[in-house]
Amino acid sequence: MINLQNYELLKVAKDVEGGYCKVKLNLSDGPIIIRWGLDEYTYENMKKTVSRNYFDSLAKQYRFELLPYETAILDAEQWTVFKAHIRCVQGDRACRIDFPCSETFAGNLRWIRTEVTSINDLQHLEWGLE
Repeated sequence: MINLQNYELLKVAKDVEGGYCKVKLNLSDGPIIIRWGLDEYTYENMKKTVSRNYFDSLAKQYRFELLPYETAILDAEQWTVFKAHIRCVQGDRACRIDFPCSETFAGNLRWIRTEVTSINDLQHLEWGLE
């Protein structure tokens, strides 16, 4: 079963283990909040993306969703560039923002979308488990 539901992006931060995002996924057997470790390249680009006000410089109450797919394109030098996508929502307004990510992060997005079917598949990443 392919999961095409957006993932609620709760936090993008760094701690002693490195960059991460706190993400809520709604799976067939319920919701789970995970700690998704990020490489430095993906962390920097994701953090920049969620730190901007997209609609109004004074606006509040933004929420962000991580879209469940990635894209790969060839740049002018024929290098593959991976992009992930965040949906910024404020009230009844929304926009999609693309940001560069690593091949590893793109692969993890693909894995969740195509292979993860239940909470059991992600329990090792569950928020708060040490």
